Amino acid sequence: MLLVGNEGDWPPELKATLDGDGYPADSVADLSLVPSLLGGGRVRALFVSAGPLGASDLLVLRRVREASPRTAIVVVTKTPTDPDLKRAFESGATAFLSWPASTDALRHAVESGEVPTPQGSRLRP
Repeated sequence: MLLVGNEGDWPPELKATLDGDGYPADSVADLSLVPSLLGGGRVRALFVSAGPLGASDLLVLRRVREASPRTAIVVVTKTPTDPDLKRAFESGATAFLSWPASTDALRHAVESGEVPTPQGSRLRP
């Protein structure tokens, strides 16, 4: 799991919940650094704050989606009606969380990057 932004930008319970659910989380200060970290399939999910997302941020999300289609891109917001959510989904986000969120909602968001197989089952990245 990779949280975009400074550690202080995220609620401490998010990282604790991820870690406690078996999803070790790290952070990266800038979204533009993410594509270089995608090699080897080590990033299962990318957590991005909903707003404001600039045009360059949206391009990075598209590059992430293209380079690593199995990586979930989870947009997190405290305001579920945030207008940046639409732009984020158009650029490749796979899920959003309205924080605070339940462990089940968090797990579902992380697993949103799974790839469906022709038989309807899911492959984990």
